[in-house]
Amino acid sequence: MSKFEGYNIKLEKADEKGMINGYTIMDYLKKAIKAVCEICLSNGFGSGFFCKIPYTQNNNLLLPVLLTNNHVLSKDDLEKDIKIKIDGETKILSLKGRKKWTNKEMDFTCIEIKEEEDNIHTFFNLDDKVLDKNYSNDCYLDQKVFIFAININDDKQIGFSNGVIKKNKEPFFAYNCNTYPGCSGGCIVNQFNNNVIGIHRGEIQTGNEKAINAGIYINNVINIIKQSKENISQKVKIIL
Repeated sequence: MSKFEGYNIKLEKADEKGMINGYTIMDYLKKAIKAVCEICLSNGFGSGFFCKIPYTQNNNLLLPVLLTNNHVLSKDDLEKDIKIKIDGETKILSLKGRKKWTNKEMDFTCIEIKEEEDNIHTFFNLDDKVLDKNYSNDCYLDQKVFIFAININDDKQIGFSNGVIKKNKEPFFAYNCNTYPGCSGGCIVNQFNNNVIGIHRGEIQTGNEKAINAGIYINNVINIIKQSKENISQKVKIIL
């Protein structure tokens, strides 16, 4: 356990950690503390993170958004205000008049962020490969990754774990990072550049195989949003 600007930062163990530069970790955490939030729920909490994504076919418009899982914020939750905590501050986000998307099968929720009104200015970047027209998720097999999320074991401060992507099974992928309750909706980043490649979902088990953590690739989320019948003049769009 180490201290960082008043936060307890926990590095979870992984099967394959590799060597990580401590100064690089501190740089990553400076961003994560302002770009990862706790989503406060009536029966618990989950994680979410801020990112800018293209939502038109030609990628010419980047929309600031809050990303999390559908099992953290479902369709019913998007009909009212939500409460988040970020960098020690509690905020109420009124969802009226915001673009928003949620999809139960793919298990994601995406909500427009208004930077000035919400006073949120720190966003993760997308990994370069995500928008490459020749992109294939297989390029991330054996890639080292971090998960940034809220850590229930350390008073809901920012925690992170590191590991390696082990399997691809579209639209999801599996990795050996350790996680804990409340990590759902956390940010999965390429360890090489700290840029987003996915959203953490939770532990899964197939047949007799050992349970392993899984997430959804961010490009699948972006593609669903692009393919929706969203009109940029329309204020609200919910995918059921």
